[in-house]
Amino acid sequence: MARQQRQPRRGRRPLGLHGEKVSEYPQVMIRLPRQTKSTLDALSALTGTPIWRLIDQAVAVYVRDLPEPERRLLAGVRDRRAAGRHGRDGARRDAD
Repeated sequence: MARQQRQPRRGRRPLGLHGEKVSEYPQVMIRLPRQTKSTLDALSALTGTPIWRLIDQAVAVYVRDLPEPERRLLAGVRDRRAAGRHGRDGARRDAD
């Protein structure tokens, strides 16, 4: 019996942190000094890392380096904001 060959999947594979589609991530628009934008572009080109991932890593390092009381405060604020986006029934509210 002939072996069936798998058809290659079309399109790009998900490249998010945990296999999510990056296109489904929330978008943020920020203004940056030209030097910062140039540095981000150069880092992205040099390392092959998307800019969104560079920013994600930078935020993680920043949070990691906060004093413990500030990290606990941040976690509380983040959790309250996340809970506020959902009603009591768990349905998402579009407040943002």
